[in-house]
Amino acid sequence: MTIYTIVPEEQIFAEAAPSLSQVFEVQYQGVPLQVHYQGGRSFRVDRVLSTDPADYLNQSVQPGVFLPVIQFEN
Repeated sequence: MTIYTIVPEEQIFAEAAPSLSQVFEVQYQGVPLQVHYQGGRSFRVDRVLSTDPADYLNQSVQPGVFLPVIQFEN
């Protein structure tokens, strides 16, 4: 399902708000990513936020890949 709206997703998906609070934007190896905290010491890549097409071919930052916490840049 696709929703086209200007309403924030937190308002549309209010029941999922606790899980949305575990989503972060980070830089990993210079690539901006949206990651989801998985508990313990790992994050799962949800989205690549880069404008560089080469970053989408980088297999180490593909959606679904698990990343350790200690390698993030702020």
